[in-house]
Amino acid sequence: MLRYEIINKLIKFYNYESYLEIGSLNGDNIKNIDCLTKDSIDPKLHWVDSVPTYEPTFKMTSDQFFNDENFKQLKWDLIFIDGDHEKEQVKRDISNCLSRLNEGGTIVCHDMCPEREEQLLPRYCNDSWQAFAHYRTTNKNLEMYVVETDCGCGVIRKGNQTLYSGQINSDWNFFVTNKKSILNTITVEEFLKLMEK
Repeated sequence: MLRYEIINKLIKFYNYESYLEIGSLNGDNIKNIDCLTKDSIDPKLHWVDSVPTYEPTFKMTSDQFFNDENFKQLKWDLIFIDGDHEKEQVKRDISNCLSRLNEGGTIVCHDMCPEREEQLLPRYCNDSWQAFAHYRTTNKNLEMYVVETDCGCGVIRKGNQTLYSGQINSDWNFFVTNKKSILNTITVEEFLKLMEK
C-alpha cells in the first residue's frame, strides 16, 4: 500500500476536504490525492527536460511558511510531511502542523519506518523516525501509530497514548528490535480494519 493510498483512506474515512503536503517534489504524490482542496509547500520548482513538472502552492521551506505572518490563519484537515528528513526539522514540522490542523485533523509523516539499514542515509529516510519517537515519548495527548508500508506512514491525531518510556538509540539493530513499541507500528491489514469502524 502506497503513501497516497493511506492518505486517501484517511480522507475518505474522516470526510476531509483540505490537504497540505510538505515536500511535494515533482508532484507524484499530491496528484494522486483525492481531496477537494490541495496545497503544497516546497522551496523548488521541479523540472524535467526544461519543463516544470509541478509548481508548489507555497514556494518556500516549511520553516519560512510557518513563520510567515501572512499564512498564520491557514489550517487543513490533513497535512502530509515529506520534506527535509533530518529529525530536528521533522520535529519542528510536526509541532507546527499540530497548530495548523482543523479540529479532528490528522498528520501523516512519511519515511518513519525504514526497511533497510541503508535507508538511514540522509538521501533516504535519514533519522526522521526519531522525530516520531520524540512525540511517542513526550506527548500523551496524541494518538500515534506507524503503518508498516512504503517506508512507514506515521499517523498523528489529537487523542491519548501510553508513552514509550525507554531510551532511544539510533543504532539499526536497536531500531529493528524495538520499533514496534517505540513507533506503535501496525500492519496494513490492521490499518484497513481501523478504516472500517
